[in-house]
Amino acid sequence: MASTIAFRHDDETKGAAAEIPRALLSFLHILNGGLTIRFGGKTATAKVETGASGKTVMVLSADGYKHLKLPVPPARMRAFCQQGVLELGPVIAVLTELTGSAPSENIRPFCEELHHLLEKEGGFLFVEGLDSRAGTGCTFSDNRWKTGEVPEPDIVYNRIHSRLAEKSRQFEKKTAAYKKKGIDFFNAKYLTKMEVYECLYANRFLRPYLPETCRYGPACLAEKLEASSVLYVKPENGSQGRGIIRIEKKEGRFLLGHTHKENRFPEVAENVEDTVKKMDQLTGTLPYILQQGLPLLSADGRQTDFRFLVWRTGAKNDWQIASSLARTAADDAIVSNLSQGGFPAKPAPLIFHHFGKEKGRLVLELMHELAEAAAITLCSAGNGHFAEFGIDIGVDREGKPWVIEANVKPSKAAFGVSRGGIRPSVKALYRYGLFLWTERGMEHAG
Repeated sequence: MASTIAFRHDDETKGAAAEIPRALLSFLHILNGGLTIRFGGKTATAKVETGASGKTVMVLSADGYKHLKLPVPPARMRAFCQQGVLELGPVIAVLTELTGSAPSENIRPFCEELHHLLEKEGGFLFVEGLDSRAGTGCTFSDNRWKTGEVPEPDIVYNRIHSRLAEKSRQFEKKTAAYKKKGIDFFNAKYLTKMEVYECLYANRFLRPYLPETCRYGPACLAEKLEASSVLYVKPENGSQGRGIIRIEKKEGRFLLGHTHKENRFPEVAENVEDTVKKMDQLTGTLPYILQQGLPLLSADGRQTDFRFLVWRTGAKNDWQIASSLARTAADDAIVSNLSQGGFPAKPAPLIFHHFGKEKGRLVLELMHELAEAAAITLCSAGNGHFAEFGIDIGVDREGKPWVIEANVKPSKAAFGVSRGGIRPSVKALYRYGLFLWTERGMEHAG
C-alpha cells in the first residue's frame, strides 16, 4: 500500500525538481534520475536527487509544487510509485450544498472530521457545490472554511441532499465531467423506496425477511386494511421519517397518525371508505408505498429498530458494517428516526435484554448478515456506483429480523463521534477512498 509522506517546498530551485531522502527512495522503489509525479489531474516530470531531510519528508521545487497544485501550507500525502510514476493523494471531494464558503450545517462536522483524518493519515479534501466553478472549492484551515483554487479530485463523494437537485441540469453536467475525466463518483443517486424493495425482493435469501410492500393506491389500501391491523404509508422519495403515515385498526375504527402533524394525536376514521378518503387528502398526488406493520420490539411501548451503516471496502462484494445503533421512538411518535426525536442506544444490550445472550448473539449475527447482504444486493443491481448504505432492520417479539428500509445517503447525525474524535463513517470513507485511489493509480501505470 502507500506510504505517508510530508512535504515542504524550495522557493529557490527553478523548474520541477524533487529532493527525496534515501530511505524514502528505497521504500518507494524510486531510482535517482527522472520521475513523473502525479497529484489529482496534474503530472510533472521532475529531476530526482537524494536529500538530507527527514526520512518521510519530500522537498519539491516551488515551480513543481505550484504546477501540481499541491496545498499551501504543505500537507502530508499518501504515496506509492508504479512504473516510474509517483502517485500522491488521495484528493477527495465532497459534493454537497454550500453555505457561503462552507458546507451546509448538516454535513459540516462530518467534513471537518474528514479533513482532520486526511491531515493525519495523508491526503487532501475539498468541498464543492453544484454551482462551484471547475478548479475551485472550499477547504478547511486555521479552523475556518475558505474558497480557493483546488486540484482535480481523484474521488467524489455525493452528499447532495435534494432529489430535485440530482435531477437538475447542473448535476447532470457536473457528473458528466467527472465521468469524462475518469473520476470515481459515488454514491451515484437516490433510490426510491420501491426500487429498494424490488431489488431486495429479487434476492431469495433476503425475501423472507422483507415486510410485505406495494405501491400505494386506494384499491390496494382497502384490500390491505381488511387483512392487517397496522400499515405504514411512506413517501416513495421520502427520507428521515418525514411524511410517514401509520394506520392502526382498533375496535372497528382506524387511527391515522402522521409525522407531518404538529400534535401527536391520530385522526380517527370510522370505516375503510372514510380511511381511504382521509388518506387521499394526506397523500395528494405524490407517490407512496404501502408497507406491512410488524410487532417489533418496544421500550416502554415505544417502537425500536436498528440502523446499520454498511460501507464498501474494496471490490463490489467487499462490504463491512462500520457502525450500528438502536433507535427508540419518542413518546407517542410513529417512527424511531433520530430526526423525529428518537433516542439512540447500543444494539447488543437491548437485544440481550429481550432474548438473553445466547439467542441474542444469533439474532445479532443474522442482522449483520442481512445488512451486508442488502448492501451487496443494492450495489450489484442499483444501476450506479454505491459505497454506503444505511440499512434499517426491525426485530419482532419472536426474534426474527426484518429489513425495513435501505438509505443511500444515511444521516450523518445518526452516528456519534468515536473515541479519538473521528466517527466510523469518516474512517470508512477514507479507507474506501484509498482503495479507489490506489486502483486508479494502477490503471494509470498499466
